[in-house]
Amino acid sequence: MRIDKIKSYLGFSIRSGKVIFGSDKLFEGKKTPKVVLICSLQNEKVTNKVLRFCEQNNIKSIKLDGMTLAELIGRDNCKVIGVLDKSLGDAIIKEFQMEN
Repeated sequence: MRIDKIKSYLGFSIRSGKVIFGSDKLFEGKKTPKVVLICSLQNEKVTNKVLRFCEQNNIKSIKLDGMTLAELIGRDNCKVIGVLDKSLGDAIIKEFQMEN
């Protein structure tokens, strides 16, 4: 996994306005993300709720281990982010899969 590439993809998504910040916005369901990233610092109850939501709506979810979303996007206190752009979402998923 190349952290710099993931940071770049997330940066492109944010600058183009193709992201959902926070679990509340995610659950509103106005837009469906292609991939959801969950911070390693998110509490277990909310994490499980987000994972269930993603499973029910056929959304790929990635729980970050050993890093926080704040490190990736440079914004404090952000625990859940959804990427709306399909190509950027697929690129992020591919980078995380390269780790395994």
